[in-house]
Amino acid sequence: MALKLYNTLTRQKEVFKPLHGKKVGMYVCGPTVYDSGHLGHARTYIIFDIIRKYLEESGYDVKFISNVTDVHDDIIKKAQAEKTIIKKISDKYTEEFLKELKELKIKPANEYPRVSDYIPEIIKFIENLIGKGYAYEKNGSVYFDVSKFKNYGKLSRRKLEQAKSGTRVDVDKYDKEELADFALWKKSDAQDKKVEASWDSSWGPGRPGWHIECSVMSKELLGEQFDIHAGAQDLVFPHHENEIAQSEAASEKSPFVKYWMHSGLLTINGQKMSKSLSNFITIRDILKKYPFYLIRLWVISAHYRSPLDFSEDALKQVESKLARMKEVIDRIDETIIRLGYLGVLTKNNTDEDTKSLIEEFENSVKKELDDDFNTPKALATIFSFIKKIHKLIDENKIGVQGAEEVQQSLIKYINLFLGEANLRGPIQDEEILKLCSQYERARKEKDYAKSDQLREILKQKGIAVQDGPDKSVFRTIDKEKLSPR
Repeated sequence: MALKLYNTLTRQKEVFKPLHGKKVGMYVCGPTVYDSGHLGHARTYIIFDIIRKYLEESGYDVKFISNVTDVHDDIIKKAQAEKTIIKKISDKYTEEFLKELKELKIKPANEYPRVSDYIPEIIKFIENLIGKGYAYEKNGSVYFDVSKFKNYGKLSRRKLEQAKSGTRVDVDKYDKEELADFALWKKSDAQDKKVEASWDSSWGPGRPGWHIECSVMSKELLGEQFDIHAGAQDLVFPHHENEIAQSEAASEKSPFVKYWMHSGLLTINGQKMSKSLSNFITIRDILKKYPFYLIRLWVISAHYRSPLDFSEDALKQVESKLARMKEVIDRIDETIIRLGYLGVLTKNNTDEDTKSLIEEFENSVKKELDDDFNTPKALATIFSFIKKIHKLIDENKIGVQGAEEVQQSLIKYINLFLGEANLRGPIQDEEILKLCSQYERARKEKDYAKSDQLREILKQKGIAVQDGPDKSVFRTIDKEKLSPR
């Protein structure tokens, strides 16, 4: 089955055919760094991390860009309120953003471009739009003339009159020729200069508008046309609509982006998240309360385009799913130790039934993910696989190799979704951890006599060792659980 994804531009699922063979350019709108990231941000980051990793798993070479908006009116307001410069504000929250991505086990982007590093390119881009008649300067600011772009509204399905009524009226409303026109360059006032939010241009001192920033950074890093542009649903209009207008006007190439992907909106106990409602949940706070893998499992329990509601009950339901994953991994561990490490025989110590089971499982997961990344159905496939694993173990129809291969296949997809989560109970004893470290070192140095000696010492202390190609796995032996079934 060919990979299909839902394209917001066409409002339908399409077979994924990148512009350049197996090379994929992917741009995900990152944060405006004036405050802590919230749960809605976490959902977007997690979803597109999984999509990116699945594309890579499917053989695509993905260049993944996620920007940092460090020049914005909200940052200026924050800097003014705290009587500081915008760089101090943006640096603080950029550092927090990158730290949270790491804690959520998001694979780092190839680049995290900052607006402040692309001011000359932004000015040049705006000059190009003015030269082509798509933009005009007025009183030191520059605006995109929406009426000149004939396909305006093709992403959001808003006609020009609807766009006018849906546009947020901002501080430069009196300078625009039409309400739907949007700022490419905003002149600086005295307060802007005090917080260092100003650069020189041929129109006078000022700063970029919000929409132009992503158009320029994506062009510089991915080219005038690329494959996937993604973000939350609330960016469709005006942000992504305006990106299309200015990018296609400047390059005279269409489409600017082949596939537009948007994640659904998040609510808290059925209400929109808002500081005024005291239900604003930051990434930092949620990570203090729950492990990253539980948050990721909750996120993928809904389809990425669907609304997602957060509540304590929702997390409890997800915890039960997580417990089922942990249980089967522990049980496979026990089986591997019982059959191989402790040498206990079973009635039918074969692997005949596992190969076809694994193939069926992996094909089923891929089928669901190839259908617009349907993670809820992919999860259902995982839990069906888990039931079959328990049945094989109950009936003594699995051997060491089969158990290891089943576990490897299961963990591969758990890691894809949950971010390299170690669902095994960690060994806490410092003496045992030291012995494990010595064992790893001896094996790395090919001192097999010493590693055999350490393996026996660990066994006497209730620790089994399973060697892999890159590292060893250490498991606690519960002898009551290891008796033949």
